[in-house]
Amino acid sequence: MPRTSILALVGVALAVAGCGSSSKTGSSSTTTAAASATTTTASTSSSGPFLAKFTSVSKVASTVPANGDVNPYGIVLVPTSVGKLQAGQLLISNFNTKEGGQGTGTTIVQVSTAGKVSLFASIDAKSLPGSCPGGVGLTTALSILPGGYVVVGSLPTTNGKTATAKYGCLIVLDSEGKAIATIAGKNIQGPWDSTSVSEGSKTTLFISNALNGGAAKGIHTIDNSTVLRIELESGEGQTPKVLSETVIADGIPWVDSAEALVLGPTGLALGSNGTLYVASTDGSKILAISEAMTRTTPAAKGGTVLTEGGHLKEPLGMVLAPNGNIITSNGGDGNMVETTPAGQQVAVQTADKKTGAGSLFGLVIAPEGKGIYFVDDGESTLNLLSEDQAGASTESSTAAPTSTSKPSAAATTTPSAPAAKTVSVSVRTLPNVGAVLVNSEGHTLYTFAPDNHSKVTCVSACASVWPPLKLASGETAAGSAQLKASLLGSDPDPEGGGVITYAGWPLYTYEADSAAGQDNGQTIEANGGHWYVIAPSGKVITTG
Repeated sequence: MPRTSILALVGVALAVAGCGSSSKTGSSSTTTAAASATTTTASTSSSGPFLAKFTSVSKVASTVPANGDVNPYGIVLVPTSVGKLQAGQLLISNFNTKEGGQGTGTTIVQVSTAGKVSLFASIDAKSLPGSCPGGVGLTTALSILPGGYVVVGSLPTTNGKTATAKYGCLIVLDSEGKAIATIAGKNIQGPWDSTSVSEGSKTTLFISNALNGGAAKGIHTIDNSTVLRIELESGEGQTPKVLSETVIADGIPWVDSAEALVLGPTGLALGSNGTLYVASTDGSKILAISEAMTRTTPAAKGGTVLTEGGHLKEPLGMVLAPNGNIITSNGGDGNMVETTPAGQQVAVQTADKKTGAGSLFGLVIAPEGKGIYFVDDGESTLNLLSEDQAGASTESSTAAPTSTSKPSAAATTTPSAPAAKTVSVSVRTLPNVGAVLVNSEGHTLYTFAPDNHSKVTCVSACASVWPPLKLASGETAAGSAQLKASLLGSDPDPEGGGVITYAGWPLYTYEADSAAGQDNGQTIEANGGHWYVIAPSGKVITTG
């Protein structure tokens, strides 16, 4: 979802005071925020803003399935294993086809935190079991109900333009990814995002509608979007049943957008006090709907304005942090913003320095609060914002490359003399793939397809997940007897020093291999390409 204007990025994890405004009604003027890296605010919890400790961004995996769908929007953490659903993994919905048409994506992928990607669902509009005006174009609205049922929003177009957008529906999938029902009607008009809370077999599902009145209204701002509360009942073997529908907010502005399809109410998060927070993209506001679980009449203009402007730049995704604060992802720049329930913007963190504006969308808190998983629709990836792990396994960035991609003259099949510094490579037989290369600790070594048998291309965030087998200045590679000395060599590392190669392929370990003898990275597609183990013969193994 590219933007035509790139806004200035704010520095890392700034703690700010006096940003935004609190509990205002109507449309107040934008608040100007003065950011300071050393300023804090008394309104935050004793441990400080949740965002402040997270300064490292790493790519977990590509979210592009085999059919080429792009623009990941929705994301939800799987709570319980059932059918295809695996507890602790993440479901991600795609909004675009590979041709780039917004509102035409049909797939949901499941991604493990280790970066393994599988297709959960591919939804054919022709085989939908109920009404869904316009067909399929999967949005950010993505929730999981008791019994393993998945509800995903559809705001479809025929050509990626708002002029062809239709109201769509909510599509209900079973735990195998099969569409079994739809929820449509007068209250469903462009379901754009969702959040839910379940107790027993009952679920309260909140939906933000972004196209009320239809795209034919034109590009002028229309103040008629809504937030809908749906009560459902479901369970094991019990298909979700709609018990009631209540519009709890109306009069929220939306405007169609060539870059984003639509700017309207998007992210939702339910506070512990029963207040539902809404990211209002047009106007850069966070709205607050009181008594969201029980109210029977709609809050006018979407409720009260909790905060607006400041660091908010077209907020899209939203999630509640463990400290009760509200985290939003900006569509207008590459930042996340943390806001207290009192309306103070207390922290801002750059999450996308590369593609910037328009790339951040859905986000969820990582298990145990150890970061934030978020989708980047500029690169079609799942990323993790977490604490800086730079000190875990670093090499000197000032060391000069030790050689070119040609085999190292010092490589042998026997250990070097005691005075020489060596980095060992040996062989281990694994159940699924046979004999493969491993490092001195027995950890499996992988090749990266984009390296193309010639140079190191996995750097920066990629290298934090797939650490290269480094060769510092003065060191040589030493292979065990099963290896061919002529195939050992090294390539320059763009980040300094060298990386050991075998048969011309740079070698990497994988962070998710926590013990020797594991091959969790085999055949994974992550960080822009596939990862494969390599045999002593020099052949890359692409199966297993």
